Amino acid sequence: MILTNITKALREQNWLAVGIEFVIVILGVVVGFQVTAWNAARQDRALEQAYLERLASEFEAIQVELSDQHGDLDDAREHSLRFIDAVDRQDTETMQANASALIVITRVSEVQIQSAALVELISSGRLGLVRNEELRAALARIPLLEADAHGVFDQLKAQQVDLVSELRPYVRVETEGYSLSDVILLNRAMTDSEALANTLSYSVYVSNAARLYIAVLQSNVREVQDLIDAELNPVAGGETP
Repeated sequence: MILTNITKALREQNWLAVGIEFVIVILGVVVGFQVTAWNAARQDRALEQAYLERLASEFEAIQVELSDQHGDLDDAREHSLRFIDAVDRQDTETMQANASALIVITRVSEVQIQSAALVELISSGRLGLVRNEELRAALARIPLLEADAHGVFDQLKAQQVDLVSELRPYVRVETEGYSLSDVILLNRAMTDSEALANTLSYSVYVSNAARLYIAVLQSNVREVQDLIDAELNPVAGGETP
């Protein structure tokens, strides 16, 4: 219709009509682009919201896992310290009650702080959907922190593996059982108690390094969680996501 009108106006040399028709065409194109851009922006905001909700849920699960790992290391440390104190007092009953420390203190867990949603955001090149620059930067640091954590924990594991060979000969695990109460302290632990306590003390030292590093990871994850929460739950009167 517009093309017909322009053609007719050109034949009649009605330049005013030609100008009006061209303005209508240009305005139509501009409005079309704006509507398309608005729809794309709306879709991006909806996608950002969905990713933020997934990130919030997944980082909460990661934080729980880190807390559990930290708690396990705390328990192992407490058992070990009680064992070492019992060695100093030659309290064989307390030593036996905490014999499981010679096994659990050498554990170093794997750590993972990248969520599935974050991996998806980065691998698909969609991290730019997150408009908050501070949050975007914090999320981008997560893979680097995890890679660094793997390096640290690999080193700690290597040290604990060496200590296992020194600690395990002092205990026997009942083959019918599957609980820490089935760990039996051998007699040689009494005759060689000082060397055993020294080895166990060093294993506690290595375990403490793991505990401290997990605390660092918890702090970094908590920072990301706070930023996500601020985006999902803006303060009253603030800018909505």
